[in-house]
Amino acid sequence: MAETVSKTIHYKRAVISGGGNLQEILGRVFADGSPAHKVGQRKEIVSADTNSFRVVNHKRDYNGMLFCQMIYFEPGRSQAYITLNDEAESYALDALTNEALNNINEPAEREQHRKEFVDSFLYFGVFENHLVVLQSSALRSRELEAHLGWLIGSFGGVAVGTAIILQDQPSQETFERVARSPVKKIEVGSPVTTAEVVPEGERVALPAAAAEEEQGIDARRVRFFPTGFAGDVIKAALGADWFNRLDLEDDLDEANLKVSLEITYVRQTTKMGQQMLDNIATSLRHVDEADVRISLNGGGEIKGNDLKLSGPVSVSKLDNGLLDEGVLYHKMHGWLVSKLRQGDVDPEQNAEE
Repeated sequence: MAETVSKTIHYKRAVISGGGNLQEILGRVFADGSPAHKVGQRKEIVSADTNSFRVVNHKRDYNGMLFCQMIYFEPGRSQAYITLNDEAESYALDALTNEALNNINEPAEREQHRKEFVDSFLYFGVFENHLVVLQSSALRSRELEAHLGWLIGSFGGVAVGTAIILQDQPSQETFERVARSPVKKIEVGSPVTTAEVVPEGERVALPAAAAEEEQGIDARRVRFFPTGFAGDVIKAALGADWFNRLDLEDDLDEANLKVSLEITYVRQTTKMGQQMLDNIATSLRHVDEADVRISLNGGGEIKGNDLKLSGPVSVSKLDNGLLDEGVLYHKMHGWLVSKLRQGDVDPEQNAEE
């Protein structure tokens, strides 16, 4: 009997500057004859230092929706494993190297069918501008948003500078709680992390090319900048000029720095002030669930996970341990359709706000 695992899927709504239908745009990106039709042409370099990539690997149409498998991998990476021996003083640790994974006698065949370890998966389905997403630890909605922006900007035939935002939508219950008990205070905290920034013109699609061409990026020119919610707050507080002058030689991921933001009022506020607080509370996105805390007038609290429309699905695994994508897409499709029919999400939402 196939193993079944429980996963949590999330609703997102795509907002595209200038308007547009994400499902239609992605259809053009992946169409026959498109420069991005072949997977090797649509790999996005995300780290010049490690040559790591993210790419929409597999896509298929199912019941009027476009479903995609997105992967992240680092060429040449090894996979560590342990040998379980409970009688030993410690478990033996070893690694399956990339060379062992590609143990093929003929060099030409090895290069043509080279294998790489996949670091992380993300699955998403698109219906017009509605998305349902299954995240993983290394590929989350923030990375999906960034990759979709790059993908449609590079291959989607959209205007230069077109941006895409994947918005969360709180559950109807959360809206009703805020309506009954207006927001008193919003507290948001986020760790300061950094991302590598490749100089302009080098962060491009990588065509199928010789290995020596793939090494052509000078990693010494990579700079690090604060990213995510914390980076946005720092940039807003200190200005773009100060932010852009930062010349960090290493990341801050282990620095234990944190940015905290509190929005509240003293004694009382106006009707418009209260409306702004309520709107902020229900519009937070891309903030870790544990780092959002909303205090309501008269007591009560809303935490980050209440601000996202999500639900559980059970998915079977194949014999090789991978998820059964056919079952997964069927469950994701049914969940989104039910949310649209129940009015939990607005089917008439515009593509641009």
